[in-house]
Amino acid sequence: MSSERAARCTARPGCSQQTAMATTQSSRDKSPGTISPVDVPIQQLPVVELSAEHIRRSGELAVDRNESYDRIDGGTVFGENDSLTSHQIGILGEMAVAELYDADIDTEKYSFGDDGIDLNLWGAGGTADIKATKTDKMRYPELLICHDNELTAELYFITHILNWGPNGARIRVLGYSTKKHVENTTPRRHPGTTKNHVISPEDLTLPPLVESCNG
Repeated sequence: MSSERAARCTARPGCSQQTAMATTQSSRDKSPGTISPVDVPIQQLPVVELSAEHIRRSGELAVDRNESYDRIDGGTVFGENDSLTSHQIGILGEMAVAELYDADIDTEKYSFGDDGIDLNLWGAGGTADIKATKTDKMRYPELLICHDNELTAELYFITHILNWGPNGARIRVLGYSTKKHVENTTPRRHPGTTKNHVISPEDLTLPPLVESCNG
């Protein structure tokens, strides 16, 4: 799918630019002192604008994925969304991260679900699983990963769909957690009765290439 890369982050005077995607820091575990999304003004977090073509294509891919997952267990659905809508929300999140980091999403049609990897952001060790939500109940959603899903990706991103319609979408990329950090999180029943690894916004790592200003 061809499209313009919609998000580019540049540093302003007095700001430092995180570049973990291009360094060995990209595979580190979350550690004390690491900057999280809540440590900077929310306006500094990247917001990706998707086009009407993205919406059209995400709808097509959602149908394919819905058919695939229906052959197993229907996937994990939170809130009041039906399975098809949940798949499209997930795909829009993948598209946002792909646009931000100039990557390509997995468009292959699987017979029985995928391998848990949505993007390859850079070389070896750069595999990523993208989670998305369109909740309007919080500005900093949690990263939720179903406890019985095999952790195959190196990074787990959470994205927040701010608005979405036939003409496009605006999606904030909040942050990510490493596989090691997720593995070290004890699953609990949240939200509701679903048992998940729950990573709070404070425990996420700020998205790379995001400005952070002092003062």
